[in-house]
Amino acid sequence: MDKSAIVARVAARMGLDKFTAGGAVDTVFEAIAEGLAKEEEVRIAGFGTFETRSRAARTGRNPRTGESLPIPPSKSPSFKAAKRLREAVKRGWQEERAEPGDYRQGRPGRAGAMLEMSDWPGGVAPVWTVLEPESMKALRAEPLALADNPTLRLAADLPDVAFAESAFVRNALIVLELTGDAFLPRFTEKGHFGRDMVAAMREAMTWPGMEATEQYRAGKALREGDVWELHLLHRLMELAGLIEGEAVLCQLTPLGREMLEPGRRGALQALLFRHLYWHANLSQFVETFPRGLPGRWPQDDIGVILWGLSNVAGDWQSSETLRTLTAVRDDSVAGLHWNAEGTMFAGRVLQPLRWFGLLEYHGPPERAEVGWRKSALFDRFLSFDVQLSRERGTGH
Repeated sequence: MDKSAIVARVAARMGLDKFTAGGAVDTVFEAIAEGLAKEEEVRIAGFGTFETRSRAARTGRNPRTGESLPIPPSKSPSFKAAKRLREAVKRGWQEERAEPGDYRQGRPGRAGAMLEMSDWPGGVAPVWTVLEPESMKALRAEPLALADNPTLRLAADLPDVAFAESAFVRNALIVLELTGDAFLPRFTEKGHFGRDMVAAMREAMTWPGMEATEQYRAGKALREGDVWELHLLHRLMELAGLIEGEAVLCQLTPLGREMLEPGRRGALQALLFRHLYWHANLSQFVETFPRGLPGRWPQDDIGVILWGLSNVAGDWQSSETLRTLTAVRDDSVAGLHWNAEGTMFAGRVLQPLRWFGLLEYHGPPERAEVGWRKSALFDRFLSFDVQLSRERGTGH
């Protein structure tokens, strides 16, 4: 077992995406290392104790010549296993069995917070099965791509204050402000922001769920490619026509300047939203576990998923529950890896929606269950007009 396997176990057990789980694991390791560096005892109940052992300077002998050699003082980490860990190793690993009501089994923890799921068909059918085929087709089209297509609409005319929780809007404005006429940032040969610009943006930006990862990055001079959320935002803003590069300089387009004006936050949100889900290829930007999972699933069905979330995400639900109820399953994706569907849905649907301020996330230690639910902005920003089948399941 290596670090990647540990991150995967944490992500699967706690219902987290790979990035959040990786940041949490890094923070634990960093805390242990910091304690040892300060010569503090790090005690983890039921697991063991880490401590720093010091050896004083001493005199040794060269085994070949017999000469006396001075050995300087040294420090080294040590670990003493707790009784519970020693007993577990002695008896061999036994898979933990969840009790009824355990959130890891997907059963209700309280007030129906989680739903019992089984593979569909034969279990809980996805909500899109009640849609008429024409509505399924229309939901897959880009919002407002056709003037007479009201199936999925984005409210670009909401007041600026409505988008206060949108990390994409907030951080896009930071990029636009830093790319003003007074200072034209330079691009690298790869078309990325330089390290100084990356450092300035990291200092100014906040991304929900990335706090542990950003703490791990603290003090490091990183390239744009090492900060995947910034790299995603940069490419998204280029796709949307907000910034452009001339030679090695980055500058605002007329549309980019327009978005800095008061009253344009809704338009900026809608523009970024459309380009993220209907133009960008998220497989190139959003990491998965394992890395490099191919294909666009479930991005091409985002309209269908959004309609499903509008109906089932009013209360806290697990990522697995939301995926089962809203995603159009692709058996070829399920066959890629045991965690493929989970990591692709969380990374390409739930996390970006959180950064648009449309979903809220609640995890330990505040709740026994990890969960997602619609924010107040979701139903204000997204509206649907679909036709339902008369008989459940006669849709797509």
